[in-house]
Amino acid sequence: MSERTCIATGQTLPRHSLLRFVAGPDGHATLDLAEKLPGRGAWIVADATALKKAAKKGQFPRAIGVGLDDVDAEIQRVGKLIRARVLASAGMARRAGLLIGGSGKLQGGGSCEGLLAASDASPRELRRLQSKLGVEWTCTVLSAQEIGQIFGRESMAFAGLMAAQRPEQANLVVNLQQEIKRMEGFYASSGCNLHPDGCIT
Repeated sequence: MSERTCIATGQTLPRHSLLRFVAGPDGHATLDLAEKLPGRGAWIVADATALKKAAKKGQFPRAIGVGLDDVDAEIQRVGKLIRARVLASAGMARRAGLLIGGSGKLQGGGSCEGLLAASDASPRELRRLQSKLGVEWTCTVLSAQEIGQIFGRESMAFAGLMAAQRPEQANLVVNLQQEIKRMEGFYASSGCNLHPDGCIT
């Protein structure tokens, strides 16, 4: 597994736990979430506190020659982009038949590796599903509207990620899990509430 060193903490971590920034055409550091932009990258743990620390100590200019334009605005932007990436990955998993939506369908199916539960979902129903499905993890960062968006509906309280049945599905499952973990870590550290635009900086 490829690893990189965080400019804020000095930790060497798997790439999926980090964010890559490069020097943008506007003269400021810009997020490269897909890790495809050219140029030298500055890697930082997906943590709003670390982002602020790196900006305050001038670590971005030392690493890539330019700094962030507005740290608080960048934290909000990063949060939105991470959420959008999770939704895109979830959409791919759904199209592959790996993400099942709705409490009824989940209770009638097999076990799940993980569960997406809307931030305002019924705690009682959540506990029931967790017990019945034997999930290893539960994400409660997304809203009902966001989970519904994955399935082309107005809203949905629950969606379950099934285990990969074929080798070609394994990457989709792992990728979604990693994107969710990065989103959860970022939102926990940034003091964000559970709504898409709810960052409190």
